[in-house]
Amino acid sequence: MTRLSRSAWLALILLLVPCGTPAQEVSARAATDSVHFLVGDAIRVRITVTHPPGLTFQAALGDTLGGFFVLGREELRRDGESRSGATYIVARYDSGEAFLPPIPLLYSLPGDTAVRRVETNALRFVIHTVPVDTAADIRDLKAPISIPMAWSDILLIIGAVVGLALLGYAGYRYWRKRRAKRGEEPSVAPARPAHLIALEELGLLKERRLWQQGLIKDFYVESTGIFRRYIENRYRQAALEQTTDEILAGLRRLHMSDDLTRGAEQVLRRADLVKFAKQVPGIPEHEETLTFVYEFVDRTKIVEAPAVTPPGTGVKAHVGT
Repeated sequence: MTRLSRSAWLALILLLVPCGTPAQEVSARAATDSVHFLVGDAIRVRITVTHPPGLTFQAALGDTLGGFFVLGREELRRDGESRSGATYIVARYDSGEAFLPPIPLLYSLPGDTAVRRVETNALRFVIHTVPVDTAADIRDLKAPISIPMAWSDILLIIGAVVGLALLGYAGYRYWRKRRAKRGEEPSVAPARPAHLIALEELGLLKERRLWQQGLIKDFYVESTGIFRRYIENRYRQAALEQTTDEILAGLRRLHMSDDLTRGAEQVLRRADLVKFAKQVPGIPEHEETLTFVYEFVDRTKIVEAPAVTPPGTGVKAHVGT
């Protein structure tokens, strides 16, 4: 076997060595300031990657990793041509010894679409619970944080209070205006005495014989309508728009006799049952209703006082009561 010359050996070496820059190893390391943490503490994990220039890194970490929750992460930032770093924040909510698995990092070489993977070292932690002093009083772990109120919040609250105050004042003014308007509306007296109008309407109602024809509801609507209209014309009380309780309260304020008040309540409530509950009273109740309205009108009508004629004159005077 002939001895190879120096030039032949050099050529053989060049053939065996790949062309281009020698590949630098990619390595990643994870580190923390401490091993001991409390349950739920934010653990800052610093990642340092050593790599050749020109590498492109991709995120490969999900929301959880080996029982740890990933609370925050940042992209790798270059610290020179061959060094990059990032900080991840994780937390664990179980106590005891725990291991954070290696954190994966994906990267690509310049001019190469293939995705490669490198992992950091695993980290060991001891997660402690908050020590409890059973002899001490129960208190918060930390004092409440006082958050200063911004001017924008203060102005918003002031604006809301002022707006509500203005709205309430406007509602009050509207209510007072309507109330005053109702009080200022002149009560127009009927052209004829109230009892004459009522007696005339009762006579017409009697002639129509409504309940005798089975028109029970129509009879009670008409009879109580005459009754309400008479109260309104006689006492200037808006009985046509009032409920039964409001009418009765108005009669009591007029110091009406007890028998008339009880009779009015009985007639009005009976009519309410017929109109709204579809109750059908008997014939005696129909007659009693009509009789009471007649009696009420007769006992409360304005009676003209006997005329007092001065001696030697033929002038008559009428005084209403």
